[in-house]
Amino acid sequence: MGRKKVIDDETLLEHARAVFLERGAFGSTRDIAERAGISEAAIFKRYPTKVGLFLAALMPQQEDVSSVIASEVDDTREALVQTGYRLLKHFRKIIPTVMHLITHPSIKMSDVADHFGPDRVDRLANNLAQFLAQRQASGLVLVDNPLACANLLIAAIHSLAVYEVMEFHPGGAIEHAVPLFVNALWCGLAPGPRCGAPLP
Repeated sequence: MGRKKVIDDETLLEHARAVFLERGAFGSTRDIAERAGISEAAIFKRYPTKVGLFLAALMPQQEDVSSVIASEVDDTREALVQTGYRLLKHFRKIIPTVMHLITHPSIKMSDVADHFGPDRVDRLANNLAQFLAQRQASGLVLVDNPLACANLLIAAIHSLAVYEVMEFHPGGAIEHAVPLFVNALWCGLAPGPRCGAPLP
């Protein structure tokens, strides 16, 4: 009896990634097993569900959300712009994959939520709110509700990434909207003198 082939997790995920990128969520575990030279049973021992395998291959489970916040930038408004660009990059990676994934009839949004854990969005918003609170404590910004402000910016940037996937902005990059959103948030809605020149 021949010895069973053993491959490490990363090699298995490389094969899975190749199949899923070629065929989307409809790529089969049989195809992956054939490429990897192992049995389907060996795949399911490591990844009990196809959803888990798909997400492990295409979407890293843990990501340091604090790295999205541009806290190293001294100018607070510019730090928010840079944070916006990083958020856009983050969402550009996640949203198309999730949207493609949930087209599969056996995959639910709750499967995706379970993969990332329930606190992923909260951690991102809380990190940004903490950044705003720290800048406020230093007298660099004035914000009544840092968490609401953080959620507003995250939602705005998230919408850009969704619009991009849906091709509402064909033929052009949408990065130019990031500083416009930040400027609108920075200036607020209260009447009075203008808050300064808009960001380029």
